[in-house]
Amino acid sequence: MPAMRRKPPSAEGVSVSELLELIPEESVEQLAKDLVVDKWVKKLKATSLFKLVLFSLMSSERLSLRVMEEHYKDPLFQALAPALAADEVTWTGIRERLIKIKPAFCRKLFELVYKRARQLYGDKSLSGYHIKRYDSTMIATFSHLLEGMKVGNTKKGKRQVKLTTELADEFLIQMHFHADQGHLSEETALKEAILKTSHGQEDISVFDRGLQSRKSYAQLAEEQILFVGRLKDAPRYDLLHPHWQDDGYSDTESLEFIQDSAVHLYESNKKVSPTKLRLVQYRAKASGQVLSFVTNLWDLPAVAIAEIYRQRWDIEVLFRFMKQEMNLTHFVCNDANAIQNMLYFTMIAAMLVLIYKKRNGIRSFKMAKIQFFKELTYSILLDILEEPQGVDWLKQNMKKFIQRE
Repeated sequence: MPAMRRKPPSAEGVSVSELLELIPEESVEQLAKDLVVDKWVKKLKATSLFKLVLFSLMSSERLSLRVMEEHYKDPLFQALAPALAADEVTWTGIRERLIKIKPAFCRKLFELVYKRARQLYGDKSLSGYHIKRYDSTMIATFSHLLEGMKVGNTKKGKRQVKLTTELADEFLIQMHFHADQGHLSEETALKEAILKTSHGQEDISVFDRGLQSRKSYAQLAEEQILFVGRLKDAPRYDLLHPHWQDDGYSDTESLEFIQDSAVHLYESNKKVSPTKLRLVQYRAKASGQVLSFVTNLWDLPAVAIAEIYRQRWDIEVLFRFMKQEMNLTHFVCNDANAIQNMLYFTMIAAMLVLIYKKRNGIRSFKMAKIQFFKELTYSILLDILEEPQGVDWLKQNMKKFIQRE
């Protein structure tokens, strides 16, 4: 990204220009060079494609290839990517680049931004731990180019794909794309997503009742991956001993404490898992429902285990934001390569908005995205107006855009 007007750093807030420094243009160009993604490409090189997708995601809710073509002609976008101003690009050209660009470039670009974001903005959110939430969402696909999974009644030929997602520290997002039938099961998808990720001693993986296998719990424990999950109602177990902690048994406003114990869970009607796990149970005061949490965390009080699981809801809020504001209800192109590339770009854009929301104390995801794009727009305009010929350039290009010359 080009250098833009920089707001003075603040302990409480963060500017768009500061966030765009997470994506240094020289690093993006070097990555494109190392992976040879622009060989024989005359128009819409990898760096420019990324800028176009990012600009389009920030300014639109319902994205399409034709919408991106329109944004490409926007004078503000061409000021953001001045090397493109003389090029003519159509929606078919954008589609072709999304299909043919190497997913390795998009993945490594995402990893670069993820790493820098965690270093600069990552906070331990509870008792010195990083909370990693896991869940999946499904998206329909209707093209012969991407078959997808059979889900439920498939008489009408509808298929879906799955995005299994990790959300860490409120804004660090990773998504795993699945189109094969084997990943329809959450037992497979969630477990794989957790095991694929590197985990430190301060990371806690949180998941819902989609992951129930006692063997999976045992594997996570053996690999020293800390986790909190929720068991189905009335789990069978052998009680080993109470897990005594003097300050851990307090009720909450909505939950009544039942027990906190070391147990062996049953794998089947007769077989007991040899893995020692912790069972924490509360009763919801409003409904009377018993909530059973399973974990291999032993140093936090029971009420903290319940609070960690409650934070899993943040990923449901993330899915709503991604679908309503970041175009995750459909794909601009039903090609597997293009989908993966768009996912990496979308995750980068979403991380920028989520950091912007958190650091600037904005309550609404929608308003955070709107304010982000307004600040980006005004920063571009101010940079144009400070150039010697900036006013003339802006007038000329705005007239061209209006008159469709």
